[in-house]
Amino acid sequence: MTETTLSRAPVRLRAALIGLMAVGFFLAARLFWWQIVEMDKLAARQDDQTRYYAPIFARRGDIVTSDGMLLATDIFVYKITATPKDIRNPERVARELAPILGQPYDAILAKLKSRDKNVILAQNAPQSVGGPAQNLKERLGLGGLSVEGKTKRVYPANAFAEHIVGYVNVVRESAYGVEREYDEKLRGTDGWISGASNAFRDIIPFDVPASKPAVDGARLVLTLHSGIQRIAETELLNAVRETRATGGTIVIMEVKTGAILAMASSPAADLNAFADPANQPRYANPAISAQYEPGSVFKIVTVACALEAGTVNVHSVFDDNGYIIIGGRTIKNHDDLAPGRVTLTDVMQMSLNVEAAKMSVGLGAERFYQCLAKFGFGAPTRVDLAAEAAGKVKAVGDGEWREVDLATNSFGQGIAVTPLQMIAAVSAVANQGKLMRPYIVQEIQPANGAARKTNPEVVRAVIRPEIAQTLTKVLADAIIAESTNKASVPGYSIAGKTGTAQIPIAGMLDPRWTIASFTGYLPANDPRYAILVKIDKPQTSERGSQVASPVFASLAKQLVSMVGLPPDARVASK
Repeated sequence: MTETTLSRAPVRLRAALIGLMAVGFFLAARLFWWQIVEMDKLAARQDDQTRYYAPIFARRGDIVTSDGMLLATDIFVYKITATPKDIRNPERVARELAPILGQPYDAILAKLKSRDKNVILAQNAPQSVGGPAQNLKERLGLGGLSVEGKTKRVYPANAFAEHIVGYVNVVRESAYGVEREYDEKLRGTDGWISGASNAFRDIIPFDVPASKPAVDGARLVLTLHSGIQRIAETELLNAVRETRATGGTIVIMEVKTGAILAMASSPAADLNAFADPANQPRYANPAISAQYEPGSVFKIVTVACALEAGTVNVHSVFDDNGYIIIGGRTIKNHDDLAPGRVTLTDVMQMSLNVEAAKMSVGLGAERFYQCLAKFGFGAPTRVDLAAEAAGKVKAVGDGEWREVDLATNSFGQGIAVTPLQMIAAVSAVANQGKLMRPYIVQEIQPANGAARKTNPEVVRAVIRPEIAQTLTKVLADAIIAESTNKASVPGYSIAGKTGTAQIPIAGMLDPRWTIASFTGYLPANDPRYAILVKIDKPQTSERGSQVASPVFASLAKQLVSMVGLPPDARVASK
């Protein structure tokens, strides 16, 4: 070794030593970083990679009628997929899966031998398929087979009571009806399960998994009776077909409680077919959201207000010459009737617009509209259904109201109501003057906890009991005297009123079409049930007495038979 080489050796050794020290320091720093500074993050990542976490879906609560008919429920459906590269014996797996999936062996084998990363073997499969497929996966240790379950909302009755029920879509969003209104109570709370897992994300058997159980949603029992609802839907469908109408609505309600026994509208759609865009316009509930001008049915409210204020009484006599001029507009009776001297019963029997207008003008705008507000017009009824409309009542000084509105509103024109508002107001007359809040859910039954029943709620007294009794007698006598009205039910006294309303379009009234309706209750001497029938744009006749009254009579006959309501003793004895 030369002298030069010896002199360089210590320098190289020192450099190597420094290099080794630097590497060591760097490694120590990195170890400190990963083991101390990043320890929590890495531990969490490791835990995530070696632990299995899966949601436990809560079942959405069932919806049933008062007599137990199932309208909405949750079922479990399964998506079965495979990762072909992880299936070691595709022939055996295909042979075992074929009878479970109900598919040909060759079709399954072709998928299992596919070069695709993942293949779908079945989608929306029922539990009778998903359960055995999961058992097969566990028995054969098939890490490449995935069986994923989820809940799906189904409607066993299809379109039956669809406007009341509403629906839940594929992403579990609720729309319309009680599905939307009671969404929070129906949907429940999802749970979860977690445990140590293998490379295929399966829970290791000897590990004790942690879990939080799901809490299923509450069961809703509706006030609807399936038999009464069936009658309403059938009668409405027949009426729309026979009169060649565009649609209609029927509501049947208990007078003394506000419980809705039936609520049917046409057209309707299958709740299981909500994804079809053509069905979307049919899911909104016309009984609570379709505002219309009620026509002469509204005279029940006008007369009630006048009787309550004392501006008329049951002995009043009116002189009707066929017209009255208000606000520069001439108000006439239908068919230009000019009957001369008439009683209050005659006013209702002949449905005289002129006398109704005189009553509202006699009350004055302030008292008349205050009375309408007491009856609930211009505000939601607070029924427990989603998307209720408030109706439309013009107010003095609002820029829309004109003096003539005081007259036309008295016979149900120039004012917008919903069918539910109308039947609630008429029911208040039947119920000794007490306005009830309509309701559709009779009982809420939580998965854990005590059931809660809905108590009938008196909103307010709108007229005195004696006034309600007087008006009921007037209405009942008018129906008996009206030869063209077809609302009579043998053995039972009926109180009610027809309506024939023109439809407003572009600042005028449509000369072609009407809304024909009848709203009434029975028995008149002890009212139990109120029925509203509304037929939109009938072609066979424009009049409520010819189109809607017969439907009321048919409904009432079947209703009293179904509930076992005894005939009215006084009527039966005549």
